[in-house]
Amino acid sequence: MQTKVIVVPGLSKRKIEHIALGLLTEIQPEALNQDVPVDVESLYEFHVPERCGIKICYTDLSKLGPGILGYTDARYRMSFVDKTLSDSPERAMSRRFRTTVVHESFHCLHHVPLLQHFISISHRHDDTRLYRVEKSKVRPFEDPEWQAWEFARVYLMPTQRTMNYYQRGLSVRQMADIFDVNPIFVEVRLKKMGLETE
Repeated sequence: MQTKVIVVPGLSKRKIEHIALGLLTEIQPEALNQDVPVDVESLYEFHVPERCGIKICYTDLSKLGPGILGYTDARYRMSFVDKTLSDSPERAMSRRFRTTVVHESFHCLHHVPLLQHFISISHRHDDTRLYRVEKSKVRPFEDPEWQAWEFARVYLMPTQRTMNYYQRGLSVRQMADIFDVNPIFVEVRLKKMGLETE
C-alpha cells in the first residue's frame, strides 16, 4: 500500500532558507552569528501560538503508530509532540525533540494557514477531503514533510555558521554539540549543502 500525502504549493530550498533566516532574525538573531543553539521552545511554545493561534501540546502519540513523534492538525489548529521526547533525559532523544519541534513549527506557521484556506473553500462545496496523492508521485518541493525537514535543517543549522565551522575543520560531533542536534542530522545537513563528511 502506497503512502498518500497532501500536496502543497511548492517551495524552493532558497525560499525555505529565506523564511528560516527571517524568523531567526526576528526571534533569536544571536543564533545567526554566535556559538549558541537555537531556542526551539521559544519558537514552538510562544511564537507559534501567538502568530498562528495554534494550541501546542506534549502528549503520548504512540496510539498513532510507531515512529510518529509529531503531528499537526490544521482542522483543529493543534500541534502535538510526543511526550517521550520532551521528558527524556537522554541526550539523543532531547536532540530529536529539538528537530521535531522545529519541524512541527513549520507545519504550523506555513502549512496550517494553507490547509485552513483549503478546508474553508471545500466546506462550501460539501467536500472536506484534502487533495492527496501517492508520495512517489509528489515532487519533493511540493511535499509538506520535505519542506518541514528542509526548514528544520536550515533553522537549526544556519548556513553561514555551518559553512564557517566546516571551513574551520570542526568535526560532525563538534558541530552536533554546538547546534545541539544529533550527529546524523549534521551529516544530512552537510550533505544537502554539498559538503563532504568523514
